[in-house]
Parts: sequence; C-alpha cells; structure tokens
Amino acid sequence: MPIEYVYTEPEEVLCLKIKVPVVLAEEEVQVLVDSTVTLPELAKKVDHIDARVEDLEAEPVFIHESISTWFPRINNEWKNHFKDIVGLVAVVKKVIVSGVLHKQIFYVNNRDEVKHFAENVPFTKMIELKEPQAVLREDDVMVQFPKPKFDITWELVRASRLHQTGVIIVRIKVVEERQIFVQLCPSPELCPPGNLLEDPGFEQWAGNVPIFWGATTNVAPTTVARTGSFAAELGVTNPASTAAIFQTVRRGIAPARAYRLTFWARENVAPVTPVSAFNLVAEVRFFDRNGMQIDGAIQSIGSVNIPDNNYQQFTLNIPVSPAGARTALIRFTFNPATGNTNTVKIDDASFECIGGFPT
Repeated sequence: MPIEYVYTEPEEVLCLKIKVPVVLAEEEVQVLVDSTVTLPELAKKVDHIDARVEDLEAEPVFIHESISTWFPRINNEWKNHFKDIVGLVAVVKKVIVSGVLHKQIFYVNNRDEVKHFAENVPFTKMIELKEPQAVLREDDVMVQFPKPKFDITWELVRASRLHQTGVIIVRIKVVEERQIFVQLCPSPELCPPGNLLEDPGFEQWAGNVPIFWGATTNVAPTTVARTGSFAAELGVTNPASTAAIFQTVRRGIAPARAYRLTFWARENVAPVTPVSAFNLVAEVRFFDRNGMQIDGAIQSIGSVNIPDNNYQQFTLNIPVSPAGARTALIRFTFNPATGNTNTVKIDDASFECIGGFPT
C-alpha cells in the first residue's frame, strides 16, 4: 500500500471521529543559569564540565476571558468547535519552563590528580506567547519539547571558587488535543470488487420506466419465464423504431484500469410474419470530471448473432480506460432496419473493473 495517494473516486466515504494534537503556539526559550561554587579543595585548573538537563517541565498558564472577545480571533476552521461556549473561555498566554542543570565538574588539584565535583542548579522561566490562544479544554492542553540544547562557560576565580555561566535553549510547542471528523478513504485497490451497476437485473420498474436506468420510449419490462424475474425489452412498442436503455456509473471509475461489460440478450421473434433486421449496440463511454466524453468502446451485434427466443451472454472488454476518466455511461441501443418486426431483450448486465493501477 502506498504511503500517500490521490483519491479521485466520486463515491461515499466513511467519516470517523478521532483525537488529534493541534499546535497552538511554538516558542524558543533561552534560560541563563549563573552559579558560583566552592570546590572541595584547591584546584590548579578545571579540565572540563559535563552537563545535562534533568526534570525538564513546561506548564501552560491559563486566564479566562469573554468568548465574545475571542470568537472573532479564532481561525474559521475551528469556529464551529467554539460556538457552544458561553461566558468565559480559557486562554493560554504564558508558559512556565523549569528544570535542573546537572553538572559534573572535572578539575586538577595541587597533587595533579583529576577529581570531579557534582552540582545541581535548578532554573525556572516564564515566557509570554507571541499570540495567545483560546482553548476548548484546559485538561487537553500540553507542552511538548525536544531535547534541549545548552552551552557552559567557566572561570576559576580563585583556587577554589568557580564561576559558571550556562545558556539553555528549549523549543516548546503548546498543543491541545481536539476531536475532529476525518474521511476514511477506501484502500487503493487495483479495482473495487463487484458489479458497478445499479439494478443489473432490470428488476425495478415504475410502469414502463426502469427506476435505476434511463430509457427512451419503446422500452418495457418483460417477464423471464424460466425465473419469473424481469428483463428489459427494446422495440416493444414499435419494432421499426430505435430504443435505448442506459445508466451512468460514478463509483469505481478511474484512469488506467481495465473494465468488462457482460450481458445476456435474446431475440424475441414476432408471432406473425417475423422479420429479423436489427442491430443491438452495446457501448461503454467514459467522461472526465467536467462531463466531456473522452473515449470508450462499442460492440454492434447483428440480429443473426442473437439466438431466437433463447438468451446468450455477450462480453465487451475495455483493456485500458482513458486518462481523466471519472464516470462511465453504459448504453444498449436497438437499431432496427425497415420492415423489422422482432424485438430484443436484455437481462443480467454486469460492469466490472478487472485490473489496472490507481492514479
């Protein structure tokens, strides 16, 4: 699975509430730690000083002010989260940084021995944020900081008195955990599984109008004797006139994928003086996000190739959908010649993605 990808499918997605850390402010804190210490014995020199910052903590300082004052200053994407607050809102304006600078001082005594001496220097500093921030819940606010940096210089004032100056630099982030809704994109599969058509069996009708398909006049439902289900009959009103049934597919359509259209068709022979003279045209047309047709595939089946009063399955393959494809139009068109008396029935259509790569 890719780390990231562009999701372009125009289909429903699931929304999930999650908690995320929102950075309210970032500041750099510099703390000056100055100390003078008396060594346990006289020293010729200080060889080096090892140090580390321990017990580093940062606490936000809150005040409470009227929400009416702060609401106009809240970013538009968060206004909806603050709309139910009345009266006072908590505002973080300052941060208190504290800790201990632990030092190991290595010195050379009068006997030319290297000894060490430990010192702990606590420090505290309060800083004001450049831009104070209103928060939803004080308990969800925390301060994050990476490992601090520091530098120490020293001077041996007398043989046993050591003056040191340390600068500690801490970068802090004031963070509040907030609950938001996110859209869960489907897995970037090569193809979404299953039939992409709605009502592929032509079962749902309102009179002579298929509910999930578009259709011209001259189309009507017909019963499939062997199953008792419905099919679509084209040319039923006037076998000498054109008829069509079609559906737009918006789910699972993307460029560089292979698709397959399968359907069952049969020629319905007129009971009196039958004349078989028509073509059944099966089409898949692709459109971009602006509704412009960009490519497609077509198959024309003559009436001589469609069994009389018996269903046969037909297949139309699209090896690669065109660049920019976002929707597909599936259409069956009945094109009769002069004198035709027979009709055609369509049933159990399937339009599937069978391979390719996500874009």
